[in-house]
Amino acid sequence: METKQVHYLIAFISFPITILHFTFGDYSTEKLVSGIAFYLTHTAIYLGFIYLFFKSEVGKKVVLWGLLFIAIASILISLIIR
Repeated sequence: METKQVHYLIAFISFPITILHFTFGDYSTEKLVSGIAFYLTHTAIYLGFIYLFFKSEVGKKVVLWGLLFIAIASILISLIIR
């Protein structure tokens, strides 16, 4: 199995499992909606990165810069929240 297929398989298996977790867990409606929305957007970003990475060399650079941006933003947000 190719690396690309493994990544798609991970996304398509983890998505329904996580949705079921939020659905059958003991969460308020607000947390249920925000959890599903959060996971939906991040799964879409993950699938987009997989597609771009295996599409071309430019896609690999876009993914690299996107991951770098996410890392820096995460660090800055964690410093601000503290």
